[in-house]
Amino acid sequence: MEEKEKNRVAVYIMGEEYILRGSSSTDKMHEVGHYVDQLMKSLAENNIQMSKQKIAVLAALNLADELLRLKKDNSLNTENLRDRKERGGDNELA
Repeated sequence: MEEKEKNRVAVYIMGEEYILRGSSSTDKMHEVGHYVDQLMKSLAENNIQMSKQKIAVLAALNLADELLRLKKDNSLNTENLRDRKERGGDNELA
């Protein structure tokens, strides 16, 4: 089986360079790096005495919370759609 080619990009997070390597597009990897950089900078501005390591953990906790909320919302939406289809409501417009 052929392995998909990996893209490689440099991103800067809190002034430090990180090399990302993956099958996502380079644009997507830059977007992810920028998102993390902006989140960490925002957290650092509000917690000026906190170390970079603690900022990184706080950012990870914020991202995990965001991910779990999105997963829960998606699960609820999927369940609602399945329930509507089971009731024969898949032809409704509203």
